[in-house]
Amino acid sequence: MTLAVTLLVMITCAACVLADQPAPTLNQDPYPELLLLILGSSISFIAPAPKNAFYSPFEQAMMNQLHKPLYTVDIPPEYPRKGEYRCPDTTKPVNIPRSQLKFLYFVVQGRGRSRQKYTYWEAQDMVDDPRIDFRRRTVLIALGYLDSTSFPIASMLGNQYEDLDYNVILIDNQRFATVHYYLAARLMRPVGKHVAEVLVQLTQAGLDPAKTELLGFSLGGQTVGYIAKNYQNMIGRNISRITALEPAGPCFRTLGHKDRLDAEDADFVQVVHTNIDGFGMATRMGHVDFYLNGGEYQPTDLNFFPCTSTCSHFRVLTVWLAVLRNPGKFIGIKCDNIQDARDGSCYSKFPLVTNIMGTNVDVCKHGVFYLSTGKTYPYFLGWNGIKPQHDTWQRITEDNDSGGTEAYT
Repeated sequence: MTLAVTLLVMITCAACVLADQPAPTLNQDPYPELLLLILGSSISFIAPAPKNAFYSPFEQAMMNQLHKPLYTVDIPPEYPRKGEYRCPDTTKPVNIPRSQLKFLYFVVQGRGRSRQKYTYWEAQDMVDDPRIDFRRRTVLIALGYLDSTSFPIASMLGNQYEDLDYNVILIDNQRFATVHYYLAARLMRPVGKHVAEVLVQLTQAGLDPAKTELLGFSLGGQTVGYIAKNYQNMIGRNISRITALEPAGPCFRTLGHKDRLDAEDADFVQVVHTNIDGFGMATRMGHVDFYLNGGEYQPTDLNFFPCTSTCSHFRVLTVWLAVLRNPGKFIGIKCDNIQDARDGSCYSKFPLVTNIMGTNVDVCKHGVFYLSTGKTYPYFLGWNGIKPQHDTWQRITEDNDSGGTEAYT
């Protein structure tokens, strides 16, 4: 335990240093990639395995042909799977006292990475912030469990959207996300409601919902669903787009579409899956759902470290940065169902239907898509990604089966 704590402290210090470094070039590994990969791998190796874990050990998955033998249903189960964490009173209403709303912050970023923080009670003042121009597109970014706008993930995403000329508003709900996880999952419902109230105020002051997008990672991927649902109820209009990066699975897997992220929440919902059996969830939640490399485990660029659950969950962040920096390069192929996407068994479909992951996704091509990536940043395979001989998992599996010198971990 001492080793784990020491390592996490070192990683936190490194994150503070890295957050102040200049942004990397387009084809250079983004600076948090190694940090997040080490964090994920370190936790996987140091933390003791939970008793009765609901997913098989990584080594067993390798022996069973990696992700292929596990079965994925398109409809979520009614009850948690064996060993899965049970979340008491998941759908029971919960309120945030008015005295605590001062801890719900909105951070406006722009004009050369400068920031201004507003509390819930001051949020209407964002209208007069010089960084805001409602003639441009606006993105609200919701972060994950335990996260804060002071940490690197907010900078990664905020900086990239600022470079794309968006109005950037970061939602800082750390006060309500830094509690026991099952309680944080419940608290995202009132957080979503109060963020929606702020959005209504901004809409009345000139914000155009047709130019407004919500981006959420992990627990934030479910929070954006609550924001959009409440906004619909309050104003009778839809947010134009939701992008959910690895929306959280624990406490949400067994819920119906009205109690989690769903395609009905916005005019268009795009979901990216990278760890469906761990911290994410397999269920289709958007108009378009991309299952990267099957959506379970991601290929690793450090062959001596397996990219297990935490690593695969966080990998979606650096992949999304690469998507924004390389538009049109991440191409998925349509599958008949989630199981086919998980198994990468979609190449034989005729005619082959493709879609591009990212801001230029074809909003008319709905469905489940399998998307193969490379092992290293910037990950994209371009049109080679729709050819089975370039599929990363297939190449690794063949290498393992043949007894070659490269043993994938």
